[in-house]
Amino acid sequence: MPLQIIGTGLARTGTMSLKLALEQLEGRPCFHMIELMKAPERLPFIKRKEKDWVSFFEGFTSSVDYPACIFYEELLGLNPSSKIIHTVRDPDSWYDSVYSTVYRGKPKGPKDILKLIFNLLRSKDMRTLAPIFRHNDQLIWSGQFASKFENRDFAISTFLQHEAQVKRTVPKDQLLIFDVKDGWEPLCKFLGRPVPDTPFPYTNQKPEFNRKMDLLLEQGVFEP
Repeated sequence: MPLQIIGTGLARTGTMSLKLALEQLEGRPCFHMIELMKAPERLPFIKRKEKDWVSFFEGFTSSVDYPACIFYEELLGLNPSSKIIHTVRDPDSWYDSVYSTVYRGKPKGPKDILKLIFNLLRSKDMRTLAPIFRHNDQLIWSGQFASKFENRDFAISTFLQHEAQVKRTVPKDQLLIFDVKDGWEPLCKFLGRPVPDTPFPYTNQKPEFNRKMDLLLEQGVFEP
């Protein structure tokens, strides 16, 4: 089944909250990078020269976060009637959040590399996830951010350029610029869905994210 909703916002712009909101509204699972970590067997479908997006997203009708946020133009070409939701956040707040959460998982020196090797040796979870970490490093840190994420100005500039590119390339009637702080109303209006009588699912805040990251980095155990 083709993707009907594609999220173009980068990690730490409320993508997990949007995933949960879409699942509640649509009644179908929404793909997020976390899904790849739960099902690493999907990875080969997008490592090929000719990516097999149909197989990669099998079972999903919407996707947020990576890899969709980078390949949204290709995905929109395959699914031209898809609705595009771009999650936004203050750029400085975004950078601080990514640096202190997601970026922590990237080895930055001999001590980090030794810890990673140790966890690979003792943890089946880490051995299973290692190809995904390598792929993410190539796609995100070495790719999108050109190995210069620690340069704050460069990273924020890349973040803003991505947003500008989305606005330039996606037809306005198919695009929602969405701050998850605004809750259900703009999202439901865009999708033509009634507003639920339950709170918007704000989740994956920094303490929660870092608790899971610590578990993985220190113990080599992945907790979805």
